[in-house]
Amino acid sequence: MLNRYLVQDLMEKTHETLCICHVPSFSNPKMHKKYRRVVFSLTLALIMISTAGCFRFPEWGKKVQAESQSSEELVERAKAHYKAGRYEEAGRFLQKAIDEEKRNVEAYKWLALTCREIITRGYDAKIYGNTNYFRKLAYVGYRSLDRAVRLAPEDMELRLMRGIAGVAMPFFIGKLDQGIDDLKRVLKSGAPDSAKTEAMYWLGKAYRKKGMHYWIKLVSKDPNSKTSKAIFEDIRPASERFDPSRYDRPLVAIDFLLGFQDELEPQTAVWIEGRSGNFVKTIYVSGFSGHAKETQVRLPKWAESSEFLDVDAVTGASIDLGQNIFVWDLKDYSGRKVPPGEYKVKVEVAYWPSKLYQLVETPIRLGDKGDRSVATEGHFIPYLEVVYFPE
Repeated sequence: MLNRYLVQDLMEKTHETLCICHVPSFSNPKMHKKYRRVVFSLTLALIMISTAGCFRFPEWGKKVQAESQSSEELVERAKAHYKAGRYEEAGRFLQKAIDEEKRNVEAYKWLALTCREIITRGYDAKIYGNTNYFRKLAYVGYRSLDRAVRLAPEDMELRLMRGIAGVAMPFFIGKLDQGIDDLKRVLKSGAPDSAKTEAMYWLGKAYRKKGMHYWIKLVSKDPNSKTSKAIFEDIRPASERFDPSRYDRPLVAIDFLLGFQDELEPQTAVWIEGRSGNFVKTIYVSGFSGHAKETQVRLPKWAESSEFLDVDAVTGASIDLGQNIFVWDLKDYSGRKVPPGEYKVKVEVAYWPSKLYQLVETPIRLGDKGDRSVATEGHFIPYLEVVYFPE
């Protein structure tokens, strides 16, 4: 089944294009008019289908039952839930408010804010049952702001909100240019200086994002080209030394750099294997991969090795460009101390939407003496240092 949010985007663009596009020439004027009528009718029908429920989010549970309350009263109840951190409940009341009054600007605005708060919480177990959960939230949130701005085009607070959303939203929303236009409009308006300051900040982020888009295209085409190497050098972050005095020994410090930045934060996994390749423990895995598990595998080597045995205990927020340090306490996934010997530390990273990927590993020996191992290969994990600190 087509995603209704994507369909609605397509239909809007089709409808806009229809008004300006060149239509085939027909010798018979009646055929020309008939062609336009047929195309317009089809477009209108698809828009009506795609618009139905475009502000509804089924995963929020049961619809609020019909009550003798106005749309404005429903919004006030939603705000109370929002301020108490009950965002799904707020969403249900806002959806009901929109059902009651399709032109309630406040309802659309607060629905967008509600979606933002849920997205900000990050990935959780919901995506195991629906890997498109956050994608849908992003569409519902942006659609709500879009509708609010159309209803109140001179409201600069709404323009600023939609401009920020256009810049901050993932690439698949495709509203970066619209976000830039909104932010520029805020700057030219009589909005308060604080709003203009925020607009300038997000314009800076927007143009940086645009610039990064071109670099991503170059690296995706050939990561080993001279130009790509210059890009890696330019964005490679500085690093600092690990301080073992802050931790109890024995321990293994795993210090690595992620040397690239895509449209979305990458999926990354850090884990330990025995010398023969047997799984020992996951040290870290990014939120999406950790929660989605086998329903959508982005890190195939980690998934194959771990079989998701200990994923719930180590899933964390996604890491990105820069230095990352993790500590292994020499215990396996069941909490038992591992025996002395040789182990392998592996780091896997997958970028999206470029689909760039790298897997790096290096050995480390546990015993009476300290040990150190370094891997410097590739561009996406250009540096991996593993150090064993004995008691």
